[in-house]
Amino acid sequence: MNALSIIALIAKYLPIVMGTVLAVEQSINAPGSTKAQVALNTIQTVSQIAGEAVPEEHVQTVAHLINGVVDVFNKTGIFTKAAEPGK
Repeated sequence: MNALSIIALIAKYLPIVMGTVLAVEQSINAPGSTKAQVALNTIQTVSQIAGEAVPEEHVQTVAHLINGVVDVFNKTGIFTKAAEPGK
């Protein structure tokens, strides 16, 4: 996959990934890896229902995009870790 293809893929999926990651973060109380898998499964399922299944060769890129979005949201303070009990 060349650089232009990757940029086009990111442009296509970034809005979907951002919205899905926010929705999953707000609605699921689970470890980060579980939430990332839920986000990926949600994107794949919704895409199938819409008749535009995520091609298998794009799944890994979308998974990396999910992790990148979560990392940015963590570093910018959009996501904050809940205080641990007793602290």
